[in-house]
Amino acid sequence: MTDRRSSIWWAVPVAVVIIALLCAGAWLLTDGLTEEESTAESRSDVELEDPPSKTEIDEMKVEALDGQFQVPSVGLSTGLETMSEINGAINPPGLNNGYVVRNHGTPDHPERGTTYVAIHSVQGAELPGNKLIDVGAGKPRVRSGETITLQDRDYTVTDSYVVPKTDISGDDRVWADEPGRLVILTCLQRSSGRSVDNVVIEATVDQ
Repeated sequence: MTDRRSSIWWAVPVAVVIIALLCAGAWLLTDGLTEEESTAESRSDVELEDPPSKTEIDEMKVEALDGQFQVPSVGLSTGLETMSEINGAINPPGLNNGYVVRNHGTPDHPERGTTYVAIHSVQGAELPGNKLIDVGAGKPRVRSGETITLQDRDYTVTDSYVVPKTDISGDDRVWADEPGRLVILTCLQRSSGRSVDNVVIEATVDQ
């Protein structure tokens, strides 16, 4: 039908493409720093190359969520916010939290479908999203069987993989809406040059 299903499938690829671009679209404010000063601490001073405007942030209706986003195996522990996709784009306004996307999947009823969480990673930085990726190996650091905590629910990782940004919009593995499923999206950064791949981490809620 030109119905709801059609419109959803048109919206999803646009959102995915923009996620891919904006995860990579950040830069470190290290100009003028000595090598010693350019430490992990100074590298937390990062700006998005294409930050959302104040109007866009208002339309996202960003709200804090109770609970934490934790992946103990890689040392990730950060806060959570929720946001809406606007104008076909998922562009989290911050770099330090995970963002539950309220208008994809079924985040209000996680037991009924997929919950999507987007988090930025940045080349050369030490941010929460960077803990999910192994730049040198070119793959996710999170493996099957490991635990993710999202708010008051624990999930077990079932898969983690890399998808080229050019292919992710048509990858049925990513966009399947299945009960109790969690999908974490970030970018696989490289030692130099723009990110060309996404990291996808899938998990299922513990019973």
